Amino acid sequence: MWFDKFSKKNCKNCYACVRVCPVNAIEIKNEQARIREERCIVCDACYLACPQKNRLSTSEVPIVKHYIKNKETVVASIAPSFAAIFGNNSHKIPGVLKHLGFSYVEETLVAAQPIIDEYFKYINKNDGENYITTLCPSIINLVEKHYPNLIENLIPVISAFACHGRIIKKKYGENVKVVFISPCLGKKDESRFENSVDAVITLEELRRWIKQENISFEDIEESSFDAISHYNRVFPFVSENTDYFFDSSKNKEVVSVDGPNDCKKTIEAMVNKRVSNVIFDMNFCESGCLRGSGIADDGASSYERRKNIENYSKKCEKLYNDKIDNSYDEILSKIDLHRNFQSKYSPLKEPSETELREILKSMGKFARMDEINCKACGYKTCRDKAKAVFNGYADTSMCVPYMRQKAENKANVIISATPNLIGIVDKDLCVEEFNPAAQNFFQVSNDEARGVPVIMYLDEDKFQQARDTRKNIIGDKIELPDYNGVLDQNIIWLEENQIYIWIANNITKEENKEKELQTMKINSINMVQDVINKQMMVAQEIASLLGETTAETKVTLTKLKKLIEEEGHR
Repeated sequence: MWFDKFSKKNCKNCYACVRVCPVNAIEIKNEQARIREERCIVCDACYLACPQKNRLSTSEVPIVKHYIKNKETVVASIAPSFAAIFGNNSHKIPGVLKHLGFSYVEETLVAAQPIIDEYFKYINKNDGENYITTLCPSIINLVEKHYPNLIENLIPVISAFACHGRIIKKKYGENVKVVFISPCLGKKDESRFENSVDAVITLEELRRWIKQENISFEDIEESSFDAISHYNRVFPFVSENTDYFFDSSKNKEVVSVDGPNDCKKTIEAMVNKRVSNVIFDMNFCESGCLRGSGIADDGASSYERRKNIENYSKKCEKLYNDKIDNSYDEILSKIDLHRNFQSKYSPLKEPSETELREILKSMGKFARMDEINCKACGYKTCRDKAKAVFNGYADTSMCVPYMRQKAENKANVIISATPNLIGIVDKDLCVEEFNPAAQNFFQVSNDEARGVPVIMYLDEDKFQQARDTRKNIIGDKIELPDYNGVLDQNIIWLEENQIYIWIANNITKEENKEKELQTMKINSINMVQDVINKQMMVAQEIASLLGETTAETKVTLTKLKKLIEEEGHR
């Protein structure tokens, strides 16, 4: 089972992992990064680059704890670079590991000499061929997965940790559990194909384990390993093995190469037959195992780590110089040091030119001049990116310039088409940009407005208020007599961007209609009042006339009444 992957959360679409992966082994699907096992060389560049530290690597510490809990015999093989991390406490590491429950603790270096002896056989070959040392698992993966034509150039010898694992099994019994403590994440991958190693934990995992157990180095006494190495303890240093080879008679030049760029360029040189008769001692990590992928970046320089190992090595020379350990001599004679390498090459499908052009068009690349090859997506060229899209490794959305242009185009269309007046004002209260609606209202072009103080168009106090109070001004109606207009404005201060966004609705027509309506209402009221007044006058006149006629009628009727009464008495 593949042990390395990314978490399904916290992926921020930054493509940092894609950009640094030297073999384009990162797949982006549905905005999620995924490591493709068939291409990954386990160099850990993706994790180091990830700002979210989003990669998950399966730890085998729980497996080791299980061995210990079950009272099994557990033997630790620890790489020489451990001293680079633990410094002055390095001589306490055997005691610390036994405190954790390990039965025996040995340096991997005890198995280094037979490996170097095998290398000498290739150094002394007079065949004109180039060869690559096979101590670094990332280099092996690089050749097997990406440069299968160079498999025959890999020296077919197991690495020191595999040799030591086989030695331990012979010495303590086949049933013992061998745990390799590594500066390199790649050894986890390599151990999958090595039966003599039951688990691999990194130096960083060991450091965390010690911390979790609350082990204080002050409480641990210095002690020696159960098997003492007399091989040079500066083995992790780049060029140290090369210098060692230089001290011998040889038929080939021996050259140290470290770091992703130099390693890939050197391998390309071998593929293209530009070099010959050279042994390349390759370390994919810069500074070799001193900066291995299984070591956390604690801020220490390569020089400081190197110095730690040198100091540890000098102390070992004083302590163990007179002690000779021949216990492995007989065992080594029975160890098979040969290793077979095989092609794991999984070539990408090649799109036709027509298919390639269609993919490029989907990324806004309609002509060669559109292929800017900015590498923001992680691929060297736009065509490499299109090829990755064709193979399902990438999405067209990973093209940052295209997506930015697409977003800007959409934003520009919206801003240009909206009837709203929109302006951008800088922190110094000068206009940066007006959209077409604002330009039309103020009767000014964008070029003419740019850099002009906003006070030439609007009340700058309102802008300052929005900034000082950190409260947006919303729905503020303003009249601009100079432009015969009325606006409903919003002013937003963006602290992070240090700009103002001004958005306004031109409500001049609505305001004019409102004024007309108000005028009509007032005129109507006046007309009604005139009618009422006239009706009152008519009513008064009618009342006056009615009053006069009523009085005359009353007088007449009164007289008539008297006459009738008088007539009745007669």
